[in-house]
Amino acid sequence: MKRDFWINQGLFQLSWPACVVGAAWGIAGWTGPAVVLALVFWQLQPRRRHPNDWRMIALCLGLGFALDTLWVQVGLLAFAMPWPSDQFAPFWILLLWVALALVLNHSMSVFKGRLLLIGLLAAVGSPMSYFAGSRFGAVEWLAPAWQVVLATGLSWGLVLPALFWLARRSPGKHDRRKPNESISRSVT
Repeated sequence: MKRDFWINQGLFQLSWPACVVGAAWGIAGWTGPAVVLALVFWQLQPRRRHPNDWRMIALCLGLGFALDTLWVQVGLLAFAMPWPSDQFAPFWILLLWVALALVLNHSMSVFKGRLLLIGLLAAVGSPMSYFAGSRFGAVEWLAPAWQVVLATGLSWGLVLPALFWLARRSPGKHDRRKPNESISRSVT
């Protein structure tokens, strides 16, 4: 189990530089997909896959596309390597959302029970991540810094706990019974 934890977390941690630094250097078209696909292939093998992984990937992709596209549309941020269009969230940042989806039920699942903590960490850490991305040249802050920090911090402070809550609450195929259902069946 420890090996699975460290591989999941290691590939997740490699995803950020592969995508962000890759975008800044104009090579995210292969570095980001290489690392995130390695995480996908590793984590989605039947013996390691959580029943909610596919659902969380779909949810994170939709949410990530909407949120990062919003930043572009309102003139808050501009991303390097804006493929397929500079009007939408770029492909490389969507890869980061896939990577996030694949740690929610795995190496970072401890935060499912610590929603306030992950919200606070996200509220502080996300602006720092966007700032680091801007220092590498992967994202440009178009609005005043306080607006970028406030918007990204507040949104991630709400979004990340919600994702962990959904990962905790969304039933897998084997979790459809109510907790006491098996007890009442065995008693009757």
